[in-house]
Amino acid sequence: MKARRHHLIEEAKAELDIAYEEVKRAESRLIALERDYGERIGKIERANGAKMPERLARILTDRDAERAAIDIPTAYLVEKATLERFSILTAAFSTVCVQPDPADAARTLESAVFRPGELEKTGKKVKKALKTFAQGLHAYTTEEASSENDRQVRDSWTLIEAALRKFGRLI
Repeated sequence: MKARRHHLIEEAKAELDIAYEEVKRAESRLIALERDYGERIGKIERANGAKMPERLARILTDRDAERAAIDIPTAYLVEKATLERFSILTAAFSTVCVQPDPADAARTLESAVFRPGELEKTGKKVKKALKTFAQGLHAYTTEEASSENDRQVRDSWTLIEAALRKFGRLI
């Protein structure tokens, strides 16, 4: 029997990689911008003409506008959200994979995915989704990578994620 990786974790990893690359691009653009404007400011200061304060003020305004257009805070927020989603999903997958019994995995998932006191506030539907997720993922990875098992994993994880978002998780 061969264990298979479910593509839901692969998708989460791909989203994380994309977010990381966007942060790297934004940081690189910011560094290049600072270097470019630093050189421009240096030239203006060396010219030391009568219009220097006016030119310097204009160039600083332009730099600040370009810096704001990069919007690195949003890139960091997206990266944080994808990292948290990948982390929670990895914990869920690991929990199911190390437990030979899906029922035991579902019980362990409760504390692996939810913080203390959260699960009690979600209702029976989410608790059932944890069981369905564990059963579906266990079947998918150890028995058959069928569309039925895939749908079971995806649908139940969608309910679990929705519950986590209600608790303020950025996933």
